Amino acid sequence: MEKEPLVLALETATPCGGVAVVGEEVRGELLLASTETHSRRLLSGVDYLLKRLGLKLEDLSAIGVSIGPGSFTGLRIGLATAKGLHLATGIPLLGVGTLEALALNASLSREPVCPVLDARRKQLYTAIYLFEDFQPREILPPSLLSVEKLLSYIAGPTIFLGDGLVNFGDRLSQALGEKYRTVPKNLNHPRPANVGILARERFLRGQIDDPYRLLPLYLRPSEAELKMKGA
Repeated sequence: MEKEPLVLALETATPCGGVAVVGEEVRGELLLASTETHSRRLLSGVDYLLKRLGLKLEDLSAIGVSIGPGSFTGLRIGLATAKGLHLATGIPLLGVGTLEALALNASLSREPVCPVLDARRKQLYTAIYLFEDFQPREILPPSLLSVEKLLSYIAGPTIFLGDGLVNFGDRLSQALGEKYRTVPKNLNHPRPANVGILARERFLRGQIDDPYRLLPLYLRPSEAELKMKGA
């Protein structure tokens, strides 16, 4: 009997990160919003989850990792961990867009879904997806936008979700009125299980990433790069 393909998923793009194991169903998921850095809890989370599920690394078929946009430090930690596990085991590696994984929280919506993450500097990491049979179709690719620019892409009722609503939700609501829709607050974080679901779908289609070419999706230069340009 052929074994069920299992994917280990890592999500570190936001402070609320975690790990998951996904097969035909979600086998297990650990999600933690903490001030502690991902470097201090990611591998221990992987070890804990696998042990609780009675699994070993060799039982996995692939590793999925959230590649951004999001926290520069978090993305580097997640990708470095995923690549390290790949190099140690040879397990195939797949990168998943953070905004797409976040939008999956609202995959039941018949309206466009707009995930928003706070990018600081009065900007948002955002995209727009339309779900058809629970599959996301990209309407607006991952972008770094001001609230005003994002509003120019909203034509009708739209579902907004993500931590960007903490600072920008009121402005979006006031500008859009009845077009502005949201989800329960527990759906405002990218779930590692969603990363696993999307990575597993790509794995089953044979879409494996080259670990040497898989890079974080930052969408803008780092603070250090900006300072160098300003020097």
